[in-house]
Amino acid sequence: MSTTSYFIALAVCLLLIVASIYFISRQLKLNKQRADRIQAGEQRLQEERAKRIESVRILMQAIEEDDKLTWTEVAIRVKNLLDQLSIDLSEHESVSAIYVVEQNTQHIPTHDQWNELPLKARRKYRDEMDALEAKHLEQLRQAKIDLLAYKFD
Repeated sequence: MSTTSYFIALAVCLLLIVASIYFISRQLKLNKQRADRIQAGEQRLQEERAKRIESVRILMQAIEEDDKLTWTEVAIRVKNLLDQLSIDLSEHESVSAIYVVEQNTQHIPTHDQWNELPLKARRKYRDEMDALEAKHLEQLRQAKIDLLAYKFD
């Protein structure tokens, strides 16, 4: 083998080594970026979960302190928050009242649809909600106590 062939082979090998180092370092950088994005996403999910848990607690604490807040509204909100948290407490004896109230009020319009209802229809629905709340009041109060004590973790 001549010296020229030797230096050409050496140059090709060095070029391959440099190219390999470049591609490996690039891949490592991409892997780190991907890991950072995954970690940020997981952190965001944990923060969202914590916000939802805090919302459940705030609603449960506020229900009998705020005259504008009804058990029906709280039941709907808490049930939706529990669904978002992927927690099913429908089998829990006292907390099941929240699920019952939410289930029995699904046909009642909310938000803008509620505001567009005639006064007579709103009164009918309000009476229906009041009767439902009165029927399950003790269970709802126990659900409040249980949810405030519940360990969501």
